[in-house]
Amino acid sequence: MTVTETPQAQADSADLPLRRNRRFQALWVGGAGAAMSVNMALVAIPVLVLAVTSSAMVAGLYGLVTGVTAFAAGVPAGAILDRYDRRTLLIVSELVRALAFATLLLALTFGTPGVVHLLALAAVTGLTQPLSSGARMLATRSVVPPAQLTSALTQEEVRSHSASILGPALGGMLYAASRTLPVVGIVAGYVVSALCALAVPRDKEASRERRAQPGGGMLGGLALLLRVPVLRASIIALSVLNLGGSALDLLVVVLIRANGGSEAEVGFAFTIVSVGGLAGAGLVGLLHRHLSPGALLIGLYVWGGALTAALAVPLGFWWYGVVLALAVLPLPATMVLVDILIFRQVDDALRGRTITATITMLTVGAALGPFVAGLLLEYAGPVPAVLAVSGVFLAAGVYALSKRVIRTARWPRPQESGA
Repeated sequence: MTVTETPQAQADSADLPLRRNRRFQALWVGGAGAAMSVNMALVAIPVLVLAVTSSAMVAGLYGLVTGVTAFAAGVPAGAILDRYDRRTLLIVSELVRALAFATLLLALTFGTPGVVHLLALAAVTGLTQPLSSGARMLATRSVVPPAQLTSALTQEEVRSHSASILGPALGGMLYAASRTLPVVGIVAGYVVSALCALAVPRDKEASRERRAQPGGGMLGGLALLLRVPVLRASIIALSVLNLGGSALDLLVVVLIRANGGSEAEVGFAFTIVSVGGLAGAGLVGLLHRHLSPGALLIGLYVWGGALTAALAVPLGFWWYGVVLALAVLPLPATMVLVDILIFRQVDDALRGRTITATITMLTVGAALGPFVAGLLLEYAGPVPAVLAVSGVFLAAGVYALSKRVIRTARWPRPQESGA
């Protein structure tokens, strides 16, 4: 048992199935509220910013500020998570996000928000994102015994992909009714998340113990990822995966539009993709039982590379959606793999920094993807761009295959896998 696992909380939940673990269910509901807020904002806020400023540049700048501040806050957030009570940090970060969007709601009710206000909102959203995400991942460990952690994470993948299906659609429908309604929904989701986080046990005593342990400073998590061969190789491979995946999002939009598809058909295609991710959550146990970590990671690249090449065939928006849905089927199993191979093998005194360092490094690939896709589209065209991304996936698979530490990686035994 690691120091954040509150003994009483663990004792209360050790013999309970997850469906009867009230702490976990409350945390899951809160996570669903936050995920719905994030996904509603993905659609509603850019449209709202465009409507109130009449500037596509400001709408794009909103997204840029959010991404840059989230990236900048990643490493410091990990250090904060390893020093202070994680329950309090989760509650505060969600309330700050709710308050930030509440100011937008007030501005819309009594007038029009200015550009500075909107960009400040983007900055607050970005700054709190890694703190909230990291605190939630750590909170799950405090309410679920180690033997049930993989099942709990699988349920969280179901929540994430369900929200990615429902959130954008709900955000769009609410905006069509009134431009203030999606903001009300976003605020409500974050408030629900904060209230549900009250179910998480406090870890003030554990936070004092973590502060007393040497941890390598603010960059301790990043240093660990780069120092341990299997972690370093896995992070590099997964960063390439994120780069290719985010590039594909833009490529598919362009492919559908180039073949006469409408905005509605673009949205429907990505709904199909989200359904694929949701279905993939049901395959986590099966894939983990029959594949080693290395085989799963290498197979993901080969699978993704082959299916990406199929996007070069112009059969309509449904084809692009189905192909990408098949491509993302192994992704939930891969996300749980990251937790098992990286986060569970790290001492709790360093776990917050390791989680946020991992998220930060994976964000680099995701941020570069659209830029790479734009260059390929500009200078090569849609079909060559698709084939190039397919080649990136296959090259990443070759890289993973060439690394003995990945090929020979094995799932840790239950007694070796800390929560």
